[in-house]
Amino acid sequence: MPSAPDDRATLVKVAREAGVSLATASMGLRNHPRISLQTRKRVQVAAKKLGYKPDPQISRLMWHLRNSKTVKYQETLAFLSDNAQLAGWVSYSQADYYLGAADRAGELGYRMEVFHLRAPGLTQAGLGRTLRNCGIRGLITSAFRDPGATLSLDWQHFATVACGYSLANPEVDRVTTDYYRAMLEATETLARSGCKRIGLCLSVSDDTKVLHLWQSAFLYFQHRLPQKSRLPIYELSSGENNIRAWLRASRPDAVISAGCDFPREYEQATGLRAPQGVRYCNMNIHHADARSCGIDQASYLVGRHACSHLVALLTRNELGLPEHPQTTLTEFRWIDDWNGWHAGWLKRNTRLQSGVRAAR
Repeated sequence: MPSAPDDRATLVKVAREAGVSLATASMGLRNHPRISLQTRKRVQVAAKKLGYKPDPQISRLMWHLRNSKTVKYQETLAFLSDNAQLAGWVSYSQADYYLGAADRAGELGYRMEVFHLRAPGLTQAGLGRTLRNCGIRGLITSAFRDPGATLSLDWQHFATVACGYSLANPEVDRVTTDYYRAMLEATETLARSGCKRIGLCLSVSDDTKVLHLWQSAFLYFQHRLPQKSRLPIYELSSGENNIRAWLRASRPDAVISAGCDFPREYEQATGLRAPQGVRYCNMNIHHADARSCGIDQASYLVGRHACSHLVALLTRNELGLPEHPQTTLTEFRWIDDWNGWHAGWLKRNTRLQSGVRAAR
């Protein structure tokens, strides 16, 4: 039978059972780092023994009270960029990863410091020492240039969240765009607009960095088409003659670019203007120009969500590598008006160049 109201486990009873104050019991249940590990365990054992469960109404009230106060500085977080300096990434979605993370950090009372992993003289061992000397416990990694990237730090001292899939080792919690559904959205949107022969220009390296999700979704889309409408995938680095031969043989009425931009690739390879009468779509609108529609990967939101997740880990004092890493997928946006999208992005880009503090 359910316990009578007077018999239910409360925070007061948990505190009494553990022999601590009410405030200590509350922080112990939240794994607050101000409470010693031994005390936290004692509080949590007491809560389990009594069958204590937080009241959701009270939890919501306490969250509101805590967040209605002026935000105080908590600590500094590190944003790890796989470049030598800021100029290497202001033109790509890495900029939005940083801005989203930095904005969210500020809202929660944290500061964000940028560390460029390819800065001259910086080693991974040296980076680890610098982070610890600065008292930094929380790390966000941006996208890496190469697939299968590895980062070696003394992970027991850090909570880490990766943006995207390109950091392969170690396996950490990550936030990323839903690349598979984004490709399905692109193919289906083009098909609804009347395109019958949809081709794919694919950077194999970039597809590897997203776990081949672009190619997988495109092949799934093709599987539902008549055989005569299934165009072979054009893989980059095939050379000038092949790109022209592919275009002549495939006769696409739409070309999706993934990890590249087909019109520019064609023009650079042939010296000719990209064919008109073909609809161009890019899986990362950052790589395109006004000739293309495509996918806004919502990198700004990826950065925000990554920071929120990192702060949650730090609040619970969950440092080290996770036993069961989590992946959070973030929704993308379809962009028809490249000019309108680009104007908004330029405002963020200007703010980035004036606001980033780069590590020396």
